[in-house]
Amino acid sequence: MGKNESGSIDTDFLHRLIRELDIGRFFHIAAEGLATHLGADGAALMVCEKPDRLRYRFFHGLPAPYQSLAAHSFSDRLGLAGAALHAREPIFVTDYAKSPYALPEYVASGLKASLCSPVMADGRVLAILAVSWFHIPKRLPGPADTRMIALITDFVGTALHRYHTEQRLRELAMHDPLTGAANRNLFFDRLNHAMTMAIRRERLLAVITFDIDNFKMINDKLGHAMGDALLLEVRLRVQDLIRASDTLARLGGDEFALLLEDVNRYAEIETVIERIRQVLRIRWGTATLQIATSISLGFTVYPVDTGDDQTLLHHADTAMYDAKRAGGNRSLLFTNAMALSAAHKGDLILEFGRALEQGELVLYYQPMVEIATGRVISAEGLIRWRHPNHGLLSPPQFMGAIEHAYNSLKLDAWVIAEALATLARWQARGIMKKLHINLSTSSIENHRFCETLRRTLAASFAAIDPHSLGIELVEWSAIQDIDAARALIMDCRALGVSVALDDFGTGYASLQHLRSLPIDSIKIDRGFVGELTREPADRILVQSMISAAQAFGIEAMAEGIETEEQNQLLIAMGCKYGQGYLFAPPLTEESLWVTCF
Repeated sequence: MGKNESGSIDTDFLHRLIRELDIGRFFHIAAEGLATHLGADGAALMVCEKPDRLRYRFFHGLPAPYQSLAAHSFSDRLGLAGAALHAREPIFVTDYAKSPYALPEYVASGLKASLCSPVMADGRVLAILAVSWFHIPKRLPGPADTRMIALITDFVGTALHRYHTEQRLRELAMHDPLTGAANRNLFFDRLNHAMTMAIRRERLLAVITFDIDNFKMINDKLGHAMGDALLLEVRLRVQDLIRASDTLARLGGDEFALLLEDVNRYAEIETVIERIRQVLRIRWGTATLQIATSISLGFTVYPVDTGDDQTLLHHADTAMYDAKRAGGNRSLLFTNAMALSAAHKGDLILEFGRALEQGELVLYYQPMVEIATGRVISAEGLIRWRHPNHGLLSPPQFMGAIEHAYNSLKLDAWVIAEALATLARWQARGIMKKLHINLSTSSIENHRFCETLRRTLAASFAAIDPHSLGIELVEWSAIQDIDAARALIMDCRALGVSVALDDFGTGYASLQHLRSLPIDSIKIDRGFVGELTREPADRILVQSMISAAQAFGIEAMAEGIETEEQNQLLIAMGCKYGQGYLFAPPLTEESLWVTCF
């Protein structure tokens, strides 16, 4: 951009600026135009943050040494930017190094001259617009330049104000203005995404609703201001109990909804629910009048409950209202959620018995690989139910209903027999790979399990080497009864069968288990792996798991690897083995032979 013959500002440039709605592109157009007009090298925008801080938001045309100084926020009292902010007017220095505002790091970056102008809207300074020269300016700004600087700064201020307003409107559209919790719109948005991921990852999710049993009395006796304060207290206390990946929403009045994602067992949900019930037993009020509070809570679990998003919330509400009608201060599971067609849990158990008898069960196989090369070293057998009416079902859709039933022990016996038959077929084809199978929670409590395993191995017509079989125990299940889990693991290893601790990292005291349980390997939970590229804390946790496993002479395997970026991070951390959709999804035996062997 330049000036026309009369010395006025280029109107084409102004039209481009006014028509641009994206804040990033807007700034780059404004910065390029202003820097060109003044003969500068580039410009930057520093936004005001509380308390008393400035942070770089945009750069245009500035060298890397200068941009590298923007890694952290800095005091709004420092340097030329701070001086312009507090003077509330532009300041221009032609020899930056000798100016009273010079900071050593900026001098070292090569900055020769600088102009800082406050960006204002509604009488407040929103940001500082800094124009930079990395050469001696050929001329000083004149009156026309001053008008240009003021005009562009005003435009930037208007754009920032509009951007902040839009951000606030988006925030209001997705959050409850009283408590700051998610609102119904955001809750359903996250629920739909979580439902998709639950099926893909073969996990459960819980939809929980709860309200305060005597909220009307609190409003009537203590006033609505105290009622509102209680709602905020509820949000704060529950938010402290849940993970960052879970979603707490206020649906209206005193009713809240909670989405628990990436859950492996019903007991995990029940633990969270009990903690919520305990933390919300509050005596609320003033020094002279306090009212004891409690909650009624209902929940349902997907994909055992096969409803859509609206149906899941309705089912949780139904259970909550039943809890309230039963006297309150309790939690109830939606009773029909444990069946495939909203029928009773017992019907599902009967159907599963039929599935065992009529050959409706089948194993799928997900390869385990050496992640640096992709070489298949073993596979995990994953059960599927070919239901005559509902199609191919994965474990989260039926295991929750049967995991503590007698049928789960019969299922383990079927899985062992099927795994040995699979190994026999592999060995007949010259495929000498290891096969891992998963055991139900009931197997840990079943003292006869290893005897059943011993007999099945002895009866194997192909004389399968026990070392080719691996058992996987879910960490959370194992730590419920450490002594029983240790006995089971030692018995399996005495037979030559290796034992892995699955979903490692979800048991709250995981590193301790490397010492107390005589396991051969751990499988790092996919929840940590999935956040490796986004959460520095998860990278630290995963690295500590891998290092601890190596220190104890235990193999570490990562679950749920879906991207090459995750894979490279794991390799750098020293992890050797893994599985996930990056390498292969669960496959039929025929597809496994074709794809991986």
